[in-house]
Amino acid sequence: MGAALAHLAGRHDFASFAGARPDLRERGTVRTVLVAECTRCGEEVLVEVTADAFLPHMVRNVVGTLALVGRGALAPNDIPAILAARDRAAAGPTAPAHGLCLVRVNYGVRA
Repeated sequence: MGAALAHLAGRHDFASFAGARPDLRERGTVRTVLVAECTRCGEEVLVEVTADAFLPHMVRNVVGTLALVGRGALAPNDIPAILAARDRAAAGPTAPAHGLCLVRVNYGVRA
């Protein structure tokens, strides 16, 4: 799963991981992921994603896709093709919201 997350770091079009909203294409779906890591803590897998901004449901869709990688249904090297597809149907299911925790919001200072 860590190898799959490594493909998400950097500036990419995350349309495949966006929620199904028609206005997203107009506003743009390119984001920069600064940190994409996972760690195992007993029975739990903790996923950390830090980005310049997120699309609606982006993290939940990333985690749903990672779960498929963890179960062996997808390979870590499938992630670049999912990104390139720019199609929500190419990625995995939306993970449930009950495991999602927003830890911090950082606002940059603009001149």
